[in-house]
Amino acid sequence: MKLEHLREPLLEFGTGQHVDVRFGLAQFFPRDRDTGTAPRQIRVGLVGTADTTEGVRQWLEDCADGVQPKDTRLVNLFPAFPGFNEDSCFGARLVLEERWTAIISKSEIAELKLVKPTEVVNQAVAAFLDCAKRLLENNALDTVICAPSRDLLEVLDSINDRPLMAESERAIDEGSDDEAAAKSLRLPDFHDVLKAKGMSLSVPLQMIRPPTFGEKRAKRKKDAVSNSRNTLQDPATRAWNFHTALYYKAGGIPWRLLRDPAELSSCYVGISFYRTLDGERVLTSVAQVFNERGEGVIVRGAPARITKTDRQPHLSEGDAHALLVRAIATFRQEHKHTPARIVIHKTSMHTSGEIMGFKAAAAKERIEVVDLIAVARSFTRLFREGVYPPLRGTLLHLSAQRAILYLRGSVEFFEAYPGMYVPRPIELKLVETESTTRKIATEILALSKLNWNNTQFDGGEPITVRAARRVGDILKCIPDEGGIIQPGFRFFM
Repeated sequence: MKLEHLREPLLEFGTGQHVDVRFGLAQFFPRDRDTGTAPRQIRVGLVGTADTTEGVRQWLEDCADGVQPKDTRLVNLFPAFPGFNEDSCFGARLVLEERWTAIISKSEIAELKLVKPTEVVNQAVAAFLDCAKRLLENNALDTVICAPSRDLLEVLDSINDRPLMAESERAIDEGSDDEAAAKSLRLPDFHDVLKAKGMSLSVPLQMIRPPTFGEKRAKRKKDAVSNSRNTLQDPATRAWNFHTALYYKAGGIPWRLLRDPAELSSCYVGISFYRTLDGERVLTSVAQVFNERGEGVIVRGAPARITKTDRQPHLSEGDAHALLVRAIATFRQEHKHTPARIVIHKTSMHTSGEIMGFKAAAAKERIEVVDLIAVARSFTRLFREGVYPPLRGTLLHLSAQRAILYLRGSVEFFEAYPGMYVPRPIELKLVETESTTRKIATEILALSKLNWNNTQFDGGEPITVRAARRVGDILKCIPDEGGIIQPGFRFFM
Protein backbone atom coordinates (compact mmCIF):
# COMPACT_ATOMS: atom_id res chain seq x y z
CA MET A 1 0.00 0.00 0.00
CA LYS A 2 1.04 3.57 -0.69
CA LEU A 3 -0.40 6.76 0.78
CA GLU A 4 -0.08 10.18 -0.85
CA HIS A 5 -1.82 13.54 -0.94
CA LEU A 6 -2.81 15.03 -4.29
CA ARG A 7 -2.54 18.77 -4.71
CA GLU A 8 -5.81 20.65 -5.09
CA PRO A 9 -6.42 21.04 -8.86
CA LEU A 10 -6.46 24.54 -10.26
CA LEU A 11 -9.44 25.86 -12.16
CA GLU A 12 -9.21 28.20 -15.13
CA PHE A 13 -11.09 31.50 -15.07
CA GLY A 14 -11.11 34.51 -17.38
CA THR A 15 -7.69 35.97 -16.61
CA GLY A 16 -6.16 33.58 -14.12
CA GLN A 17 -6.23 30.35 -12.14
CA HIS A 18 -7.26 29.49 -8.60
CA VAL A 19 -8.14 26.44 -6.52
CA ASP A 20 -11.34 28.04 -5.20
CA VAL A 21 -14.40 28.81 -7.31
CA ARG A 22 -15.46 31.98 -5.49
CA PHE A 23 -12.04 33.57 -5.17
CA GLY A 24 -11.31 32.63 -8.78
CA LEU A 25 -14.49 34.30 -10.04
CA ALA A 26 -14.00 37.38 -7.86
CA GLN A 27 -10.38 37.91 -8.86
CA PHE A 28 -10.23 36.58 -12.42
CA PHE A 29 -13.84 36.77 -13.73
CA PRO A 30 -15.80 33.96 -15.44
CA ARG A 31 -13.95 31.90 -18.04
CA ASP A 32 -15.98 33.36 -20.94
CA ARG A 33 -15.90 36.98 -19.74
CA ASP A 34 -13.98 38.33 -22.77
CA THR A 35 -14.99 35.78 -25.40
CA GLY A 36 -17.92 37.73 -26.77
CA THR A 37 -20.33 34.90 -25.90
CA ALA A 38 -20.75 35.60 -22.18
CA PRO A 39 -24.25 36.63 -21.06
CA ARG A 40 -24.48 40.35 -20.24
CA GLN A 41 -28.18 40.47 -19.45
CA ILE A 42 -30.02 37.45 -18.10
CA ARG A 43 -33.74 37.82 -18.71
CA VAL A 44 -35.57 36.05 -15.93
CA GLY A 45 -39.20 34.96 -15.72
CA LEU A 46 -40.72 34.42 -12.30
CA VAL A 47 -43.56 32.08 -11.31
CA GLY A 48 -45.00 31.75 -7.80
CA THR A 49 -47.45 33.24 -5.36
CA ALA A 50 -47.66 36.97 -4.76
CA ASP A 51 -45.57 36.57 -1.61
CA THR A 52 -42.86 34.34 -3.06
CA THR A 53 -42.40 36.32 -6.28
CA GLU A 54 -42.11 39.54 -4.28
CA GLY A 55 -39.68 37.89 -1.88
CA VAL A 56 -37.50 36.50 -4.66
CA ARG A 57 -37.47 39.80 -6.52
CA GLN A 58 -36.43 41.71 -3.40
CA TRP A 59 -33.74 39.17 -2.55
CA LEU A 60 -32.25 39.31 -6.06
CA GLU A 61 -32.24 43.12 -5.95
CA ASP A 62 -30.48 43.02 -2.57
CA CYS A 63 -27.88 40.54 -3.88
CA ALA A 64 -27.15 42.64 -6.96
CA ASP A 65 -24.97 45.01 -4.92
CA GLY A 66 -23.25 42.31 -2.91
CA VAL A 67 -23.70 40.35 0.33
CA GLN A 68 -21.47 40.66 3.39
CA PRO A 69 -19.49 37.59 4.48
CA LYS A 70 -20.33 35.48 7.48
CA ASP A 71 -18.77 36.74 10.70
CA THR A 72 -16.19 34.02 11.22
CA ARG A 73 -12.47 33.43 11.32
CA LEU A 74 -12.86 31.04 8.35
CA VAL A 75 -12.59 33.83 5.81
CA ASN A 76 -11.65 31.53 2.92
CA LEU A 77 -14.65 29.29 3.54
CA PHE A 78 -17.17 32.13 3.79
CA PRO A 79 -16.18 34.97 1.41
CA ALA A 80 -18.44 37.91 0.62
CA PHE A 81 -20.61 37.78 -2.48
CA PRO A 82 -19.40 40.56 -4.84
CA GLY A 83 -22.80 41.27 -6.37
CA PHE A 84 -24.35 40.50 -9.72
CA ASN A 85 -24.31 43.51 -12.03
CA GLU A 86 -22.39 44.91 -14.97
CA ASP A 87 -19.60 46.19 -12.71
CA SER A 88 -19.22 43.01 -10.65
CA CYS A 89 -16.92 40.14 -11.57
CA PHE A 90 -19.78 38.45 -13.44
CA GLY A 91 -20.17 41.42 -15.79
CA ALA A 92 -23.87 40.64 -16.15
CA ARG A 93 -27.14 41.66 -14.56
CA LEU A 94 -30.48 40.03 -14.03
CA VAL A 95 -33.44 41.63 -15.80
CA LEU A 96 -36.80 41.06 -14.08
CA GLU A 97 -39.75 42.93 -15.52
CA GLU A 98 -43.22 42.93 -14.02
CA ARG A 99 -44.70 41.50 -17.23
CA TRP A 100 -42.38 38.51 -16.86
CA THR A 101 -44.04 37.50 -13.57
CA ALA A 102 -46.92 35.03 -13.32
CA ILE A 103 -48.87 34.66 -10.09
CA ILE A 104 -50.40 31.44 -8.75
CA SER A 105 -53.27 32.36 -6.43
CA LYS A 106 -53.65 31.18 -2.87
CA SER A 107 -56.93 29.52 -3.85
CA GLU A 108 -55.08 27.35 -6.36
CA ILE A 109 -52.67 26.27 -3.62
CA ALA A 110 -55.58 25.57 -1.27
CA GLU A 111 -57.29 23.40 -3.88
CA LEU A 112 -54.23 21.16 -4.05
CA LYS A 113 -54.87 20.09 -0.46
CA LEU A 114 -58.07 18.44 -1.68
CA VAL A 115 -56.39 16.50 -4.50
CA LYS A 116 -55.56 12.82 -4.17
CA PRO A 117 -52.02 12.40 -2.77
CA THR A 118 -50.86 10.60 -5.91
CA GLU A 119 -51.92 13.58 -8.05
CA VAL A 120 -50.76 16.50 -5.92
CA VAL A 121 -47.26 16.68 -7.42
CA ASN A 122 -48.47 16.48 -11.02
CA GLN A 123 -51.13 19.13 -10.53
CA ALA A 124 -48.74 21.45 -8.70
CA VAL A 125 -46.21 21.07 -11.51
CA ALA A 126 -48.92 21.67 -14.12
CA ALA A 127 -49.85 24.97 -12.44
CA PHE A 128 -46.25 26.21 -12.58
CA LEU A 129 -45.62 25.03 -16.14
CA ASP A 130 -48.84 26.59 -17.45
CA CYS A 131 -47.64 29.94 -16.08
CA ALA A 132 -44.14 29.44 -17.47
CA LYS A 133 -45.50 28.61 -20.93
CA ARG A 134 -47.58 31.78 -20.95
CA LEU A 135 -44.52 33.85 -20.08
CA LEU A 136 -42.43 32.22 -22.81
CA GLU A 137 -45.05 32.62 -25.53
CA ASN A 138 -44.41 36.32 -25.97
CA ASN A 139 -41.10 36.90 -24.18
CA ALA A 140 -37.53 35.91 -24.98
CA LEU A 141 -36.35 34.71 -21.57
CA ASP A 142 -33.13 32.96 -20.57
CA THR A 143 -34.55 31.10 -17.59
CA VAL A 144 -37.67 30.89 -15.46
CA ILE A 145 -37.48 30.84 -11.66
CA CYS A 146 -40.19 28.77 -9.97
CA ALA A 147 -40.84 29.82 -6.38
CA PRO A 148 -43.29 27.49 -4.59
CA SER A 149 -44.70 28.77 -1.32
CA ARG A 150 -44.02 27.23 2.05
CA ASP A 151 -47.66 26.13 2.22
CA LEU A 152 -47.35 24.24 -1.05
CA LEU A 153 -44.07 22.60 -0.02
CA GLU A 154 -45.66 21.49 3.25
CA VAL A 155 -48.48 19.84 1.30
CA LEU A 156 -45.98 18.10 -0.94
CA ASP A 157 -43.77 17.06 1.96
CA SER A 158 -46.72 15.61 3.84
CA ILE A 159 -47.31 13.05 1.08
CA ASN A 160 -43.71 12.60 0.05
CA ASP A 161 -41.65 12.44 3.22
CA ARG A 162 -38.50 10.48 2.67
CA PRO A 163 -36.02 9.03 5.13
CA LEU A 164 -33.22 11.54 5.63
CA MET A 165 -29.61 10.43 5.58
CA ALA A 166 -26.31 12.20 5.33
CA GLU A 167 -25.06 12.91 1.83
CA SER A 168 -21.82 11.15 2.72
CA GLU A 169 -23.78 8.01 3.66
CA ARG A 170 -25.86 7.75 0.49
CA ALA A 171 -25.08 5.03 -2.01
CA ILE A 172 -23.25 6.44 -4.97
CA ASP A 173 -25.86 4.89 -7.26
CA GLU A 174 -29.52 4.18 -6.68
CA GLY A 175 -29.25 0.92 -8.55
CA SER A 176 -27.23 -0.59 -5.73
CA ASP A 177 -29.52 0.58 -2.90
CA ASP A 178 -31.20 -1.98 -0.71
CA GLU A 179 -34.89 -2.74 -1.14
CA ALA A 180 -36.05 -0.43 1.65
CA ALA A 181 -34.18 2.54 0.23
CA ALA A 182 -35.48 1.78 -3.25
CA LYS A 183 -39.09 1.73 -2.06
CA SER A 184 -38.62 5.08 -0.29
CA LEU A 185 -37.80 6.70 -3.61
CA ARG A 186 -40.91 5.67 -5.54
CA LEU A 187 -42.98 8.82 -5.10
CA PRO A 188 -41.98 11.49 -7.60
CA ASP A 189 -40.46 14.63 -6.15
CA PHE A 190 -41.87 18.05 -7.11
CA HIS A 191 -38.47 19.35 -8.19
CA ASP A 192 -37.78 16.29 -10.34
CA VAL A 193 -41.20 16.26 -12.02
CA LEU A 194 -40.94 20.01 -12.62
CA LYS A 195 -37.60 19.56 -14.38
CA ALA A 196 -38.82 16.49 -16.28
CA LYS A 197 -41.99 18.07 -17.65
CA GLY A 198 -40.22 21.39 -18.10
CA MET A 199 -38.09 19.78 -20.83
CA SER A 200 -40.82 20.83 -23.24
CA LEU A 201 -39.95 24.48 -22.60
CA SER A 202 -37.22 26.28 -24.49
CA VAL A 203 -35.27 27.41 -21.42
CA PRO A 204 -33.95 25.79 -18.22
CA LEU A 205 -35.96 26.16 -15.02
CA GLN A 206 -34.57 27.20 -11.67
CA MET A 207 -36.45 26.24 -8.51
CA ILE A 208 -36.00 28.28 -5.35
CA ARG A 209 -37.28 27.46 -1.87
CA PRO A 210 -38.47 30.10 0.62
CA PRO A 211 -35.47 29.72 3.00
CA THR A 212 -33.10 30.61 0.16
CA PHE A 213 -34.53 34.09 -0.32
CA GLY A 214 -34.93 34.76 3.38
CA GLU A 215 -38.27 33.37 4.52
CA LYS A 216 -37.92 31.66 7.88
CA ARG A 217 -38.26 27.91 7.87
CA ALA A 218 -41.13 26.26 9.67
CA LYS A 219 -39.98 23.89 12.41
CA ARG A 220 -40.68 20.26 11.69
CA LYS A 221 -40.35 17.16 13.80
CA LYS A 222 -37.69 15.77 11.50
CA ASP A 223 -35.46 18.83 11.81
CA ALA A 224 -33.58 16.95 14.51
CA VAL A 225 -32.34 14.47 11.93
CA SER A 226 -32.09 16.83 8.99
CA ASN A 227 -29.04 16.47 6.84
CA SER A 228 -26.65 18.97 5.30
CA ARG A 229 -28.94 19.56 2.32
CA ASN A 230 -31.60 20.91 4.71
CA THR A 231 -29.18 23.10 6.65
CA LEU A 232 -29.57 26.73 5.66
CA GLN A 233 -26.38 28.25 4.31
CA ASP A 234 -25.16 31.71 5.17
CA PRO A 235 -26.53 34.56 2.98
CA ALA A 236 -23.35 35.10 0.95
CA THR A 237 -22.98 31.40 0.12
CA ARG A 238 -26.63 31.20 -0.95
CA ALA A 239 -26.08 34.18 -3.25
CA TRP A 240 -22.92 32.66 -4.72
CA ASN A 241 -24.57 29.31 -5.48
CA PHE A 242 -27.81 30.70 -6.90
CA HIS A 243 -26.30 33.34 -9.16
CA THR A 244 -23.52 31.09 -10.45
CA ALA A 245 -26.15 28.49 -11.41
CA LEU A 246 -28.20 31.17 -13.21
CA TYR A 247 -25.09 32.34 -15.08
CA TYR A 248 -24.43 28.78 -16.27
CA LYS A 249 -28.07 28.18 -17.21
CA ALA A 250 -28.04 31.35 -19.30
CA GLY A 251 -25.21 29.90 -21.39
CA GLY A 252 -22.24 31.22 -19.44
CA ILE A 253 -19.07 29.28 -18.57
CA PRO A 254 -18.02 30.31 -15.05
CA TRP A 255 -14.87 28.15 -14.94
CA ARG A 256 -13.37 25.06 -16.49
CA LEU A 257 -10.76 22.43 -15.72
CA LEU A 258 -7.15 23.33 -16.33
CA ARG A 259 -5.79 21.04 -19.04
CA ASP A 260 -2.27 20.53 -20.27
CA PRO A 261 -2.33 21.31 -24.03
CA ALA A 262 0.04 18.38 -24.56
CA GLU A 263 -2.52 15.91 -23.18
CA LEU A 264 -5.14 14.15 -25.26
CA SER A 265 -8.58 15.71 -25.61
CA SER A 266 -10.75 13.67 -23.26
CA CYS A 267 -14.43 12.83 -23.03
CA TYR A 268 -15.64 11.83 -19.56
CA VAL A 269 -18.65 9.53 -19.46
CA GLY A 270 -20.58 8.71 -16.30
CA ILE A 271 -22.73 5.58 -16.43
CA SER A 272 -25.19 5.03 -13.63
CA PHE A 273 -28.56 3.38 -13.04
CA TYR A 274 -31.96 4.34 -11.67
CA ARG A 275 -35.14 2.53 -10.83
CA THR A 276 -38.35 3.24 -12.68
CA LEU A 277 -41.07 5.06 -10.77
CA ASP A 278 -42.98 1.87 -9.97
CA GLY A 279 -39.85 0.49 -8.35
CA GLU A 280 -40.53 -2.92 -9.85
CA ARG A 281 -39.20 -2.67 -13.39
CA VAL A 282 -35.65 -3.21 -14.46
CA LEU A 283 -33.05 -0.55 -13.96
CA THR A 284 -32.17 1.72 -16.84
CA SER A 285 -28.74 3.03 -17.73
CA VAL A 286 -27.91 6.69 -18.23
CA ALA A 287 -24.75 8.38 -19.41
CA GLN A 288 -23.55 11.91 -18.76
CA VAL A 289 -20.90 13.10 -21.16
CA PHE A 290 -18.56 15.92 -20.18
CA ASN A 291 -15.59 17.61 -21.76
CA GLU A 292 -12.88 19.61 -19.97
CA ARG A 293 -15.04 22.74 -20.11
CA GLY A 294 -17.65 21.02 -18.00
CA GLU A 295 -20.30 21.19 -20.69
CA GLY A 296 -22.46 18.13 -20.17
CA VAL A 297 -24.84 16.35 -22.52
CA ILE A 298 -27.29 13.63 -21.56
CA VAL A 299 -27.81 10.23 -23.17
CA ARG A 300 -30.35 7.67 -21.94
CA GLY A 301 -29.41 4.05 -22.43
CA ALA A 302 -31.08 0.69 -22.64
CA PRO A 303 -32.53 -1.39 -19.79
CA ALA A 304 -30.01 -3.00 -17.48
CA ARG A 305 -30.12 -6.27 -15.58
CA ILE A 306 -29.30 -7.19 -11.99
CA THR A 307 -26.84 -10.08 -12.07
CA LYS A 308 -26.97 -12.88 -9.53
CA THR A 309 -23.22 -12.80 -8.96
CA ASP A 310 -22.86 -9.33 -7.45
CA ARG A 311 -26.47 -8.03 -7.27
CA GLN A 312 -25.39 -4.99 -9.28
CA PRO A 313 -26.93 -3.58 -12.49
CA HIS A 314 -25.09 -4.33 -15.74
CA LEU A 315 -25.52 -3.86 -19.49
CA SER A 316 -25.33 -6.47 -22.18
CA GLU A 317 -22.42 -6.24 -24.60
CA GLY A 318 -24.69 -4.91 -27.34
CA ASP A 319 -26.30 -2.29 -25.10
CA ALA A 320 -22.92 -1.15 -23.78
CA HIS A 321 -21.71 -0.75 -27.36
CA ALA A 322 -24.83 1.15 -28.44
CA LEU A 323 -24.75 3.42 -25.39
CA LEU A 324 -21.17 4.54 -25.92
CA VAL A 325 -21.68 5.00 -29.68
CA ARG A 326 -24.61 7.32 -28.92
CA ALA A 327 -22.62 9.12 -26.24
CA ILE A 328 -19.73 9.79 -28.62
CA ALA A 329 -22.10 10.90 -31.37
CA THR A 330 -23.86 13.29 -29.00
CA PHE A 331 -20.51 14.63 -27.80
CA ARG A 332 -19.42 15.21 -31.39
CA GLN A 333 -22.68 16.91 -32.29
CA GLU A 334 -22.44 19.26 -29.30
CA HIS A 335 -18.70 19.98 -29.38
CA LYS A 336 -17.95 19.62 -33.12
CA HIS A 337 -15.07 17.17 -32.68
CA THR A 338 -14.37 13.59 -31.65
CA PRO A 339 -12.27 13.13 -28.49
CA ALA A 340 -8.95 11.33 -28.60
CA ARG A 341 -9.56 9.61 -25.27
CA ILE A 342 -12.63 8.13 -23.53
CA VAL A 343 -12.82 7.86 -19.73
CA ILE A 344 -15.77 5.89 -18.37
CA HIS A 345 -16.82 6.17 -14.72
CA LYS A 346 -19.34 3.43 -13.98
CA THR A 347 -21.13 2.92 -10.67
CA SER A 348 -20.95 -0.86 -10.84
CA MET A 349 -18.15 -3.19 -11.80
CA HIS A 350 -17.51 -3.74 -15.50
CA THR A 351 -18.42 -7.17 -16.80
CA SER A 352 -16.49 -8.81 -19.63
CA GLY A 353 -19.43 -8.12 -21.96
CA GLU A 354 -19.50 -4.43 -21.04
CA ILE A 355 -15.75 -4.13 -21.53
CA MET A 356 -15.97 -5.69 -24.99
CA GLY A 357 -18.92 -3.45 -25.91
CA PHE A 358 -17.23 -0.24 -24.76
CA LYS A 359 -13.93 -1.06 -26.46
CA ALA A 360 -15.66 -2.03 -29.71
CA ALA A 361 -17.57 1.28 -29.70
CA ALA A 362 -14.37 3.24 -29.17
CA ALA A 363 -12.64 1.30 -31.94
CA LYS A 364 -15.55 2.01 -34.28
CA GLU A 365 -14.99 5.73 -33.67
CA ARG A 366 -11.19 5.29 -34.03
CA ILE A 367 -10.53 6.24 -30.42
CA GLU A 368 -7.50 4.30 -29.25
CA VAL A 369 -7.21 5.37 -25.59
CA VAL A 370 -9.97 4.08 -23.29
CA ASP A 371 -9.91 4.14 -19.48
CA LEU A 372 -12.57 2.05 -17.71
CA ILE A 373 -13.05 2.79 -13.99
CA ALA A 374 -15.61 1.56 -11.46
CA VAL A 375 -16.51 4.18 -8.84
CA ALA A 376 -18.24 3.32 -5.56
CA ARG A 377 -18.52 4.47 -1.97
CA SER A 378 -15.77 2.92 0.11
CA PHE A 379 -16.33 1.18 3.43
CA THR A 380 -12.67 1.72 4.26
CA ARG A 381 -11.89 4.92 6.13
CA LEU A 382 -8.66 6.52 7.24
CA PHE A 383 -8.10 8.24 10.56
CA ARG A 384 -5.92 11.31 10.82
CA GLU A 385 -4.15 12.19 14.03
CA GLY A 386 -5.70 15.32 15.53
CA VAL A 387 -9.14 16.91 15.37
CA TYR A 388 -9.95 16.94 11.69
CA PRO A 389 -10.59 14.07 9.23
CA PRO A 390 -8.16 13.24 6.40
CA LEU A 391 -7.34 15.90 3.86
CA ARG A 392 -9.34 16.14 0.68
CA GLY A 393 -7.10 14.63 -2.00
CA THR A 394 -5.77 11.84 0.22
CA LEU A 395 -5.10 8.84 -2.03
CA LEU A 396 -4.43 5.35 -0.71
CA HIS A 397 -3.19 2.82 -3.26
CA LEU A 398 -4.53 -0.56 -2.13
CA SER A 399 -3.15 -2.42 -5.15
CA ALA A 400 -2.23 -1.76 -8.76
CA GLN A 401 -5.92 -1.65 -9.70
CA ARG A 402 -7.61 -0.40 -6.49
CA ALA A 403 -7.41 2.82 -4.52
CA ILE A 404 -9.51 4.99 -2.23
CA LEU A 405 -9.70 8.74 -2.66
CA TYR A 406 -11.05 11.44 -0.34
CA LEU A 407 -13.06 13.96 -2.35
CA ARG A 408 -14.58 15.33 0.84
CA GLY A 409 -12.40 16.01 3.83
CA SER A 410 -10.33 18.70 5.51
CA VAL A 411 -9.38 21.43 3.03
CA GLU A 412 -6.09 23.26 3.38
CA PHE A 413 -7.35 26.41 1.63
CA PHE A 414 -10.34 26.60 4.00
CA GLU A 415 -8.18 25.70 7.02
CA ALA A 416 -11.08 23.55 8.20
CA TYR A 417 -13.26 20.56 7.49
CA PRO A 418 -16.43 22.16 6.07
CA GLY A 419 -18.68 19.14 6.43
CA MET A 420 -21.06 17.98 9.17
CA TYR A 421 -20.43 14.23 9.07
CA VAL A 422 -17.45 11.92 9.05
CA PRO A 423 -16.55 11.83 5.35
CA ARG A 424 -16.45 8.64 3.34
CA PRO A 425 -13.97 8.28 0.49
CA ILE A 426 -14.74 6.71 -2.85
CA GLU A 427 -13.16 3.51 -4.10
CA LEU A 428 -11.64 3.40 -7.56
CA LYS A 429 -11.25 0.13 -9.43
CA LEU A 430 -9.18 0.48 -12.56
CA VAL A 431 -10.68 -2.22 -14.77
CA GLU A 432 -8.78 -1.51 -17.98
CA THR A 433 -6.80 1.71 -18.23
CA GLU A 434 -4.01 3.30 -20.19
CA SER A 435 -3.54 5.96 -17.51
CA THR A 436 -1.96 5.60 -14.08
CA THR A 437 -3.93 5.46 -10.84
CA ARG A 438 -2.55 8.85 -9.85
CA LYS A 439 -3.67 10.45 -13.11
CA ILE A 440 -7.15 8.91 -12.85
CA ALA A 441 -7.49 10.07 -9.23
CA THR A 442 -6.25 13.58 -10.05
CA GLU A 443 -8.83 13.88 -12.82
CA ILE A 444 -11.62 12.70 -10.52
CA LEU A 445 -10.52 15.22 -7.91
CA ALA A 446 -10.76 17.95 -10.55
CA LEU A 447 -14.12 16.68 -11.85
CA SER A 448 -15.55 17.03 -8.35
CA LYS A 449 -15.19 20.81 -8.84
CA LEU A 450 -17.57 20.97 -11.81
CA ASN A 451 -20.78 21.32 -9.83
CA TRP A 452 -22.45 24.52 -10.97
CA ASN A 453 -24.92 24.39 -8.08
CA ASN A 454 -22.23 24.48 -5.42
CA THR A 455 -19.37 26.98 -5.37
CA GLN A 456 -17.80 25.31 -2.33
CA PHE A 457 -15.40 22.99 -4.10
CA ASP A 458 -15.33 20.00 -1.74
CA GLY A 459 -17.89 17.89 -3.60
CA GLY A 460 -17.93 14.24 -2.59
CA GLU A 461 -18.32 12.86 -6.12
CA PRO A 462 -16.98 13.62 -9.60
CA ILE A 463 -19.52 15.47 -11.74
CA THR A 464 -19.86 12.41 -13.97
CA VAL A 465 -21.27 10.34 -11.10
CA ARG A 466 -23.05 13.13 -9.25
CA ALA A 467 -24.84 14.20 -12.42
CA ALA A 468 -25.71 10.58 -13.15
CA ARG A 469 -27.61 10.30 -9.89
CA ARG A 470 -29.41 13.62 -10.29
CA VAL A 471 -30.21 13.04 -13.95
CA GLY A 472 -31.60 9.61 -13.13
CA ASP A 473 -34.01 11.15 -10.61
CA ILE A 474 -35.39 13.35 -13.39
CA LEU A 475 -35.26 10.87 -16.25
CA LYS A 476 -37.43 8.41 -14.32
CA CYS A 477 -40.19 11.04 -14.52
CA ILE A 478 -39.99 11.22 -18.34
CA PRO A 479 -41.96 8.58 -20.26
CA ASP A 480 -40.01 6.24 -22.52
CA GLU A 481 -42.24 7.11 -25.46
CA GLY A 482 -43.10 10.67 -26.40
CA GLY A 483 -41.06 12.22 -23.61
CA ILE A 484 -38.74 15.13 -24.44
CA ILE A 485 -35.14 14.96 -23.19
CA GLN A 486 -33.05 18.08 -23.65
CA PRO A 487 -29.41 17.13 -24.27
CA GLY A 488 -27.93 19.98 -22.22
CA PHE A 489 -27.09 19.42 -18.56
CA ARG A 490 -28.43 22.94 -17.85
CA PHE A 491 -31.95 21.57 -18.03
CA PHE A 492 -31.31 18.96 -15.34
CA MET A 493 -29.58 20.95 -12.62
